[in-house]
Amino acid sequence: MARRNSESAFGTDKAKVRVFFAEVEANNESVQEALKTMVSAMSRPVRVISELRSNGGAALLTQEAGAEELDEAIEQPQVTEDPDDYSAASSARKTRGTGKKIDRNAGIELVPDMDFRPSGKQTFKDFLEEKNPANDLETVLVAVYYLRHLMVITKVGPDHVMTAFKEAGKAIPVDLKQTIRNIKKSKAWLNFTDIKDVRTTTQGDNFVEHNLGKSE
Repeated sequence: MARRNSESAFGTDKAKVRVFFAEVEANNESVQEALKTMVSAMSRPVRVISELRSNGGAALLTQEAGAEELDEAIEQPQVTEDPDDYSAASSARKTRGTGKKIDRNAGIELVPDMDFRPSGKQTFKDFLEEKNPANDLETVLVAVYYLRHLMVITKVGPDHVMTAFKEAGKAIPVDLKQTIRNIKKSKAWLNFTDIKDVRTTTQGDNFVEHNLGKSE
């Protein structure tokens, strides 16, 4: 007849239990304190741990609930930190400014055959110097104004604005398209649905004509 699982685990296997006694020699008060300690220790719950030996037998270990060292040795696996993992994680972190540089103006091309010296009109470079814009937003506004009103280009986009910056020898904004969007959003000097068809608003025209260059 096949043995039951519970019997195979503990019923027929041999076990060994050790019981320890203590002998105390002292005065009456010390002996009483020692007895109290021993009685308290014996009243604690005892945990029985079954350890399978290599020969298939089971060894029984008694453990008091307060013995934390044996708990940690049996129940908690030891975790060690691999220095290679730490170095790999550290190398994976990128310092700000060390990432791959992206050209935000990629795809914007210069427009050939643009005449920035129209007959009977002020050149773009002279017009820009007269208006003396203080920042990139104002410089882009002046460029769009000149392209639309003096050069009479009906459809002005980032390509035309970049070409105007090159003509005047001005540094091009690192993200020209975003600069144009910022002017529309924060200043309302420009308006467009398609960024390749930018036009000045009434506020933009008034700023160029009545505000820029007056301090000079």
